[in-house]
Amino acid sequence: MLKRRHVYVLLFAVPALLVSSITAVSVGALCAAVLWLFVFGDNPWPPIANTLLGVVLILVGAALWIAFLALAWAVGKQQEDWPALNRAHVAVAIGVTAVLALVIAVRLTGQDIVGTPSDSQVCADLCRAKGFAGSGTPPLNSGDRTCSCYDARGGEAERIDLAASPAGGR
Repeated sequence: MLKRRHVYVLLFAVPALLVSSITAVSVGALCAAVLWLFVFGDNPWPPIANTLLGVVLILVGAALWIAFLALAWAVGKQQEDWPALNRAHVAVAIGVTAVLALVIAVRLTGQDIVGTPSDSQVCADLCRAKGFAGSGTPPLNSGDRTCSCYDARGGEAERIDLAASPAGGR
């Protein structure tokens, strides 16, 4: 029979991995943003920068996962005196796993569940569907609701009026 501390580590391994992964990716994105804004900008980055970002991502994820598993082990050890497994803890583990898996799945599939897409998103989708290499919209305060689709050389190949487009009408 497994001791309660081991059951808790097994019970919380997946939610701890999901939280650690999300946090590690967020920290990696923050580090990349800092490097882009304050160090390298739009200039070519040295290969070591990408390697270091990968190392930071892995170290942060692994350290957090180990810390969360240590916390689960400690809580499980405290629960060993109780005759039955705490159902609230099981529900939390299952609930957190389900919610985080859903959030990750929605994010990875690109589903927009928060409202109407912006003009730039509509423009990008329209141009991508037509096979263009890029897209762009004028500044929001210009009042111009057009979409420019660019060819592989960066030239404007097509202009779409988003106000008249079925996909762009609000």
